[in-house]
Amino acid sequence: MKKKKVIIPLSILIFLFGLFFVVSPKFLLNTIGGRISFPDKFISSKLTMEDGKEYSLFRTLHVDMGNRKPGENAVFIVRFKFKDLSLEANKRLSMIPAPFLIGKEGFIEKNWTINSETGEFQGIYQWESIESAERYTESFIYKLMTKRATPGSLSYDIKPNTDLSQYLKKLISK
Repeated sequence: MKKKKVIIPLSILIFLFGLFFVVSPKFLLNTIGGRISFPDKFISSKLTMEDGKEYSLFRTLHVDMGNRKPGENAVFIVRFKFKDLSLEANKRLSMIPAPFLIGKEGFIEKNWTINSETGEFQGIYQWESIESAERYTESFIYKLMTKRATPGSLSYDIKPNTDLSQYLKKLISK
């Protein structure tokens, strides 16, 4: 009986490892290569967006891509409201798609933000190019986000040739 209890979780772990390897070899390279970090530089910062709405930044995920060419980056901002779970539950569950994000070609950073008054979540990403940011809207993660969002609440904006760190500093100082 004890053998069965060990075999099932081990089988699941092997299956997930295989899935990530097939679906996203870049995920494995980034993870094994130590390129993933969770910087706290802007955590708990209040961001005032261009439309005047305020969001609190609660998590950052960064993949160190080494040397990047300045000016070719794009900031991708997505905003939506979850249709089912509470804010706290969704905040906890928001890391589930991270392995797929870490493996996306061109992904550099994501900042998770929340507006407690409206119940809206907002992701602010750094992509290495406009093309990478545009391709994100065709991804499994984005489609999952669309399914979990209240109908009509999901919107996004791409800011070409924008450095995320400078953009966040601008939003914090408003």
